[in-house]
Amino acid sequence: MTMQIKSIILYNAAGDTRVLDFELGRVNIITGKSSTGKSAIIEIVSYCLGRSDFTVPEGVIRDNVIWYAVLFQYGSLQIFISKPAPSGNANSQSQVYYEVGSEISIPPLAKLNPNSNDDAIKDFLSTLLGIAPNRNFPGMGETREPLEGKIQHTAYYLFQNQNTVANKDILFHRQQEPFMPQAIKDTLPYFLGIIAEERLKLQQELNLAQRRLRQAQRKLREAEMIVSDSADRGHSLFAEAKQVGLLDSNLTAENVLELFAILQSVLDWRPGEIPPVVDDQLPHLRDEIRTLRQEITRKQEQIRAAELFARQADGFSNEANQQVMRLESLNLFEITEDNIEMCPLCSSNMPQPIPKISAMRNALTEIRNNVGVVEVKRPRLLEHIQSLKDERDSLRQQVNEKELALQAIVGEQEFAQQIQDTNARIARVIGRISLYLETVTFVDENSELRQQVEEAQRIVTGYEQQLDIDEVEGIKFSILNRISNQMTEWAKLLELEHSDSPFRFDLDKLTTIADRAERPIPMNRMGGGENWLGCHLITLLALHKHFIERERPVPGFLFLDQPTQVYFPTKEAYEAMEGVSSDELHEANADIVAVERMFSFLFAVCDTVFPNLQIIVTEHANLTNERFQSALVEEPWMGGRALIPEAWLELTA
Repeated sequence: MTMQIKSIILYNAAGDTRVLDFELGRVNIITGKSSTGKSAIIEIVSYCLGRSDFTVPEGVIRDNVIWYAVLFQYGSLQIFISKPAPSGNANSQSQVYYEVGSEISIPPLAKLNPNSNDDAIKDFLSTLLGIAPNRNFPGMGETREPLEGKIQHTAYYLFQNQNTVANKDILFHRQQEPFMPQAIKDTLPYFLGIIAEERLKLQQELNLAQRRLRQAQRKLREAEMIVSDSADRGHSLFAEAKQVGLLDSNLTAENVLELFAILQSVLDWRPGEIPPVVDDQLPHLRDEIRTLRQEITRKQEQIRAAELFARQADGFSNEANQQVMRLESLNLFEITEDNIEMCPLCSSNMPQPIPKISAMRNALTEIRNNVGVVEVKRPRLLEHIQSLKDERDSLRQQVNEKELALQAIVGEQEFAQQIQDTNARIARVIGRISLYLETVTFVDENSELRQQVEEAQRIVTGYEQQLDIDEVEGIKFSILNRISNQMTEWAKLLELEHSDSPFRFDLDKLTTIADRAERPIPMNRMGGGENWLGCHLITLLALHKHFIERERPVPGFLFLDQPTQVYFPTKEAYEAMEGVSSDELHEANADIVAVERMFSFLFAVCDTVFPNLQIIVTEHANLTNERFQSALVEEPWMGGRALIPEAWLELTA
C-alpha cells in the first residue's frame, strides 16, 4: 500500500477552486505551452508535504492563489493537506490545515483555518507510512549529529524538476544543496530495507555502545599519555616547591610514586602569619606632613611679602635722603625774599622766580621727618621677617621628624609585604601542584579505566554478534545488486550508450555507473543528455520498484518535469512546442522515436508494478498515439487553458 496523489487544489481570494485530478497507479501527463504553470506543480506538492520554504515561482500563480492543497490517497484512507501562501514578503510558512477520512469532500475556503503545522504533518505522515525509528549514528571520528529518516527524506526519490531530470552531476532532488548528499547517504539504507525494522533497536543500541566504547578508549589513551608525561612534569613542580621553601633543598624522590606522595604532602601547607598592625599611623603621619608643608608654603609667602615691603622702604629712604641733600644746599647761598628773581650763582635775572625760601625749607623738614619714621620702623620690619623665617625653619624641622617616623613605619610594612609576597609565591606553586595531582590517573592492569574499556568492548561484541555486521553488508550488497540488475535491463530497453555493459547505482557517490570492461564510466562522463536522462529514469524507477516489492515506507509517486527536452536539437525548439500534435515534433527535428520509446518505457514500468506507482509527467511534447492521449490529465494547456483559470486573471486585472 502506497501513498499517491488524487488531486491538487488551488483557492483564490474569492473562494473559487481549481482542481487538478490524477489517476492513481498510472502515468499522468500534463502537456502544453510554456508559462502555463506546469513546473510549479512539483513545488506545490512539496510545499504541502511539509516543506516550509515557499518555492512556487513568482508571477500569475502567486498573484492569484491564496491557499494550496493536495489530496493524498493511502489505501482506503484520504488525507487532505492545505497551506496558505506566506503573508507579505515572507519566503516561508508552516501553518497547515488537514483532514483525514475515507472520502473527503474538498472543503470551502472558509473552512481552511490552520489546525496544525509542518513538523506535526511530517510526523503524522511518517507514522502513517510506517516509518519506524531509524536514527543513523555517524561513524567513528565523524562529528555530525545523528539523523533519522522521515517523510521529508523520501522527497529525494519523488521529484525530478526540469534542472534535475537530465543533470549529469546530480541524480536526486535537491542533491546539489548543502548537507543533502550526506542526508541521502544516511537515510537511504533504511528506506531500502538494508536494516530491517526488527534490527533497528539492536542497531541503535550497538551504535550507542560503540560510542561509549570510543569515549572510554579516548579517556584511557589520555590517561596513559598523562602518566607517560607525569615524571617530567612532577619533577618540575618538585623543583619549584624547593625554590619557594616548601621542601628541603636536599630532599629527593626515588620514583614516581614517591614523587607523587611528596607533592601530595605539600598540600597541607598554610600561609605564614603577617605582623598585625594595631594602630596604623601611616595615614595620620602623611596628613600631618601634608599640613606642615602647607604651613611652610604659607610662611614662605609671608616672608616674601615682608622682604618686598622692606626693599620698597629702602628705596623710599634712599630717594628721600637724596632730596634732603639737594634741599640742604640752599644753606650755601644768601637768598632773601627780595632777590628770588636773581640767580644765586651768576646774579643774572631768571625768567621765573625762585620758590620761596620758606616753602623749600618746609619741604626739607617734611622729608627729614618721613625719613626718620622709616628709619625708626626698619628694625621692627627686619625683626618681623626674621620671626617668620624662624617659624618656617621650625616647621621644616617638624616635617623632617615626621618623615623619619614615616620611613620607619614604611620599613615595617615592607617587611610585612615581603612575608605576604612569599606566601603568594608558595600559594601559586601549591595551586599548580594541586591541579597536576588532580589530572594524574594511575593506569595499571586493574585500573577503573581499563575495566570500563573492557566492559564497553564486551557489550559491543555482544551486539555485533546479534546483528552480524557481515550479514548486514551482505544484505546491502544483495539489494544494490538486484537494483543494478534491473537498471541494466532497462538501460538496454532505452538503448542507452554503454547498455552492453552492466549499470549500477553507487550509494557512496550517489551516481549511476556503467561498468565497462576497460574502466567504470560514471554518469557525468557519459556523453549526451539522452544518456543522462536515461540514467535518472532507470535509477529512480529501479529504486521505486524495490520500494514497492519490499513494501518500504516511501510514497508511490514520481514527478518528471519536461524529460523529453533532451530529444530536441535546442531548448528554444522544445519550448516552442504548443502541445498540439506529433507533426510539430517532426517539424522541430526532434528524435520522435526516442520520445515514444521513453513514454513506452514509463507506461511499461507502471504496468509492471500496478497499482503501486503513479508517474506524473509535465511536458511540451504531445504524442498522437492512443496511450499517450489517454494519459492526459486535461486537454493540452494552450489557448487560455493553464493551471490558473482565465477567469481568475480577470478578477485580479
